[in-house]
Amino acid sequence: MDPSDLPTKEELQRKTPGTKRKIGISFAIMNNFKGAIETLESVKTMHDIQLYLHPQWRHQIPLAAAWNKTAKMAFADGCDYALVCNDDILFAPDTIDAMVREYERLRSEKVIMVTPNNIKGELADPYHILEYALPEGTVTSFSDHPNFSCFLIAPEYFTEIGDFDENFWPAWFEDNDSHRRAKLLGYREICTTAAPMVHFGGVSTSMMDNPDSSGSRDYYIKKWGGVPWPESEVFTTPYNDPNLTPKDWLVGGPGGIPHV
Repeated sequence: MDPSDLPTKEELQRKTPGTKRKIGISFAIMNNFKGAIETLESVKTMHDIQLYLHPQWRHQIPLAAAWNKTAKMAFADGCDYALVCNDDILFAPDTIDAMVREYERLRSEKVIMVTPNNIKGELADPYHILEYALPEGTVTSFSDHPNFSCFLIAPEYFTEIGDFDENFWPAWFEDNDSHRRAKLLGYREICTTAAPMVHFGGVSTSMMDNPDSSGSRDYYIKKWGGVPWPESEVFTTPYNDPNLTPKDWLVGGPGGIPHV
């Protein structure tokens, strides 16, 4: 299918005017409580929302496990989508609705995750995002470079890609792992300019006692045979095990038991 054959935002709105979805907003709050409150205050959407929180300030579970837990809780409650976001995000008024529109517009292109576009560097004051609207006549686009500070998924993420790998402790590289798995399975995780937001970046990790990503990096290399920057991964199955698919991972890493 040629991208020009896809319905435009306006055509989609005319086709399904006022169609409400149920969105579970998933938060793994690490340390930035003030930022989390600001994030929630910036949420504006035509859709019904429900909030799912998991405290992470003592790293009770890995970030990937918090994503799995809160998103699955949302889907168990009948949510159509889970919006998983950091605690240092600000949304423009139309951001969340635009993410839903883009997901539904691009579903036929095997898009399985939609992320917003961070425009912090384009604003004189990051808080201007709270009143921001795309300029009239803006032509939006998307790229296959997702922004995992905030992402929208539907229940099929877990059936098609599998759970986020909980071996990344306490965080880091679980996003690269998701992106690689999606690509190997023929799916796309995108960033769309139709959904602007501000991601302050690094706020929670700066509050950690010992922010060290080396363990997660080492595990990623064991799992895929290389690092994501530059793309040097050589394995097409986890741990180079031909009996596993990209959906699979072993609890505890190589030598562990299969995740079910």
